[in-house]
Amino acid sequence: MSDGVTTRAVRLVAVGEPLQVVENARLLAPGAGEVLVRVDYAGVNPIDTYAAVGIVGDTARLPRTIGVEGTGIVDGARVVVTGSGLGLFRDGTWAGALVAPRDAVVEVPRELDPTQAGAIGTVAVTAYEALHVLGRVTADDRVLVLGAGGGVGVVAVQLAKIVGASVVGQVGSAAKADAVAALGADRVVVTGASGLVAEVGDFRPTLVIDPLGGGFTPGAVELAAISGRIVILGVSAGQDIPFPGRTFYRKGLSLLGYAGLVSTPERRVAAVRAIAADIVAGRLRIPIDEVVPLDRFDDAIARLRDRSVLGKVVLATQR
Repeated sequence: MSDGVTTRAVRLVAVGEPLQVVENARLLAPGAGEVLVRVDYAGVNPIDTYAAVGIVGDTARLPRTIGVEGTGIVDGARVVVTGSGLGLFRDGTWAGALVAPRDAVVEVPRELDPTQAGAIGTVAVTAYEALHVLGRVTADDRVLVLGAGGGVGVVAVQLAKIVGASVVGQVGSAAKADAVAALGADRVVVTGASGLVAEVGDFRPTLVIDPLGGGFTPGAVELAAISGRIVILGVSAGQDIPFPGRTFYRKGLSLLGYAGLVSTPERRVAAVRAIAADIVAGRLRIPIDEVVPLDRFDDAIARLRDRSVLGKVVLATQR
């Protein structure tokens, strides 16, 4: 590929301006350690909405294509692309083509459903690392998954069940309860932060997966078993957490933070391959709530913001 090749892409041109679909975004030729990916599906994540308004990412490098995860073809092979600053510090996946660093490209089985592949790179990797790397989940664990109907939650529920743990999932809407139960949760509670302790009841989790923060985290501390672990990986319910310190230290709890931006390429590769193998084997699926054409990216963002999504929304970048 030479300089001057173009692709259709969703671009942030300037902070404070809305995202634009650019029909002829220019791609430079891949340099040393880079490859050209023909992208066909790209996931939509909360971090993309933050990047779209300049809250995260390098605003000095604009215009920039949005999108931190996706899937496509490289030399005839199906790949997942994720990490290495995609969509934040360099052009991302919301495009028909992408020049990506080789360490952001992971080959996956050709038989992997491409819409599922497009949703692996962020939420599935996060769930895998929260459970296996930080949480060290085993069959003996009792796992409470907060936000169990969200992108991370739907994968976390299944990964915990795959190892044989018992699982309670929390959802904020009754519309998501049956779907989470169908993914294997032993029990699903429908509640907000204020009702969490009462609704979960006598279930004392040894591991809590918390993508919500806000008022949910103190409830998790109250519920957690002695020597339990709480993994925080998001604060969509609020970044200011009224922390019950005395309860925390008297129980000997561990509070662990997951940050995808500091995960290593080696860890990402291991997580992507493990998730892909589980999907192909039929042990796990990422619920795809909707596949949206690239030029309707605003609809996908709106779905994410109104919290109506079960699992993931994915952009079809070739439509």
